Amino acid sequence: METPAIRALRPPLTSAASAQAGSSKESLAQAAEEFEAMFAGMLLRMARESSEGGWLGSGEQAGADGIVEFAEQHIARTMAKQGVFGIQQTITQAMQEKSAQPARSTR
Repeated sequence: METPAIRALRPPLTSAASAQAGSSKESLAQAAEEFEAMFAGMLLRMARESSEGGWLGSGEQAGADGIVEFAEQHIARTMAKQGVFGIQQTITQAMQEKSAQPARSTR
């Protein structure tokens, strides 16, 4: 845990450093959202492949696979933006807590 004395020794963030820190948080949130979208997409694909006939029924139609995959990707991104599984929030919170902890010595 960081004490007030240690915090006082740290140089203040410049505007560029604080902008970079904000950008870093946004990048982390974006990466976590993309991970959640990939997870949701995999779940949707596995559900479709495990069911008989997929989402559109049992009839085979030319080009239907591409349309279904596109729809699954869109649904997965929408689910991630809404935080359906909470993966983005969990990853973001854990990484921010980890970066807030002072580095431990390996001695």
